[in-house]
Amino acid sequence: MWEERFAELSAVAARQNGMVTAAQAARVGVDDRGLAHFAASGLLVELDWSVYQLAWSSTGPRYAYPYAAWLALLPELYRWERPRSADEDAVLSHESACRLLGLGSVASPLMIFTSPEALEAPRAVKIHLARLTPEEVTVVEGIPVTTAHRTVVDLVADWTDHGDLRRVLMDAVLKDLVDLRALHADLAPLAERHEFPGDGARFVEYFIPDVDPAALSPRNRRGHAALVHPERIAAVEPRVAHMLTEAGAVPDETLSRDIAAEIISRVG
Repeated sequence: MWEERFAELSAVAARQNGMVTAAQAARVGVDDRGLAHFAASGLLVELDWSVYQLAWSSTGPRYAYPYAAWLALLPELYRWERPRSADEDAVLSHESACRLLGLGSVASPLMIFTSPEALEAPRAVKIHLARLTPEEVTVVEGIPVTTAHRTVVDLVADWTDHGDLRRVLMDAVLKDLVDLRALHADLAPLAERHEFPGDGARFVEYFIPDVDPAALSPRNRRGHAALVHPERIAAVEPRVAHMLTEAGAVPDETLSRDIAAEIISRVG
């Protein structure tokens, strides 16, 4: 009997990063007594929030705990019964997203999610109520999480310490998890209220003062040049546009601006 029940439990857990909630276990006929038996036998490990992990699961703590918390938000539902689109479900966010994405070292005692609808928060879990777009959500090791761009915007809006923000932004830019120009465009309207520089050059100096442009991805080298040397790019862009027209290219302001930014980023 125990073997049959554990086989059913394992089949469910295998589709959920090796994890299963107590409520899900009850659906396959394994009650609390059964879970205690499997834990005592060394077959299961209780993580938290009444979520258990198969002892031989390869999912490490960095991913296991946020995934367990995510399961615990809707403990009766199997993963495949939850919304197919990640942005329609609860999504790991804010400081918890930073930990998962490897951005900075923002401390938080809570596991933080953003959800489009109100949910009952388990112990040590905080839920922000907001609707995200598909472009603001990614999936890491099965865990829906806000993109680095959305995570930074959330941290700023949530009044995160600027010292912590600097470390987060530096990691996000160096790992090419954000487009520096696009991030600045979304943060600039928040600058006055949250007391940081909105001007491009001063924004870069304030948040990523020690960054070496040569260490950046091509798009962020161009973004860095666009923010720090806008006047030089503006001087070069008309000549680039003229050359493109002479070469038979269809007039494209974005292309000519990017080429001008690339030139300035290379000449320093």
